Amino acid sequence: MFKNTRDRYGLIARLLHWLIAVLAIGMLLGGSLLSILPSGGLKTVAISGHKSIGVIILLLMIGRIAWRRINPQPRDLGSIPVLNYIAHLVHVFLYVLLLLQPLVGILMSQAYGYPVSVFGIFTVPPLVWQSSSLGNFLREAHSVTAVLLAAFIAVHIAAALKHHVVDGDGTLMRMLKG
Repeated sequence: MFKNTRDRYGLIARLLHWLIAVLAIGMLLGGSLLSILPSGGLKTVAISGHKSIGVIILLLMIGRIAWRRINPQPRDLGSIPVLNYIAHLVHVFLYVLLLLQPLVGILMSQAYGYPVSVFGIFTVPPLVWQSSSLGNFLREAHSVTAVLLAAFIAVHIAAALKHHVVDGDGTLMRMLKG
């Protein structure tokens, strides 16, 4: 079953969720290691891979949002309306941050005068002018967004575990097995 139903997530929603989750968590961990790598070949390759995966996350998120717009979401399983509302807000923030983080990274790289090539297949067209002051601002924004994204991912994981262990309501299993 590819599409969601009232009670389950379909295969496409689940695949997009887990693929983006693994890539985003890997990027947050990998991005924090970039600053400690010495300049040179390995760091250059790592940064190139980081940029490529960032563009892929951005494209996957655009696809995920499009899929969500045409595919109904399963009903909330939580019984407390205010907690359901908070859960929806957390999802909105996650989506915004998962779009913003790679976009800011792309703009930062371009502002510093570095192209963003996706595994050598294509290069993202320039979206901003070259400016070290703009690059510095975007670097800070990229760092702040990374911290916020990590925090919201942690909240999301904690809530999923709470639903599974404390509430036993099947929320986590819907995303694991559909």
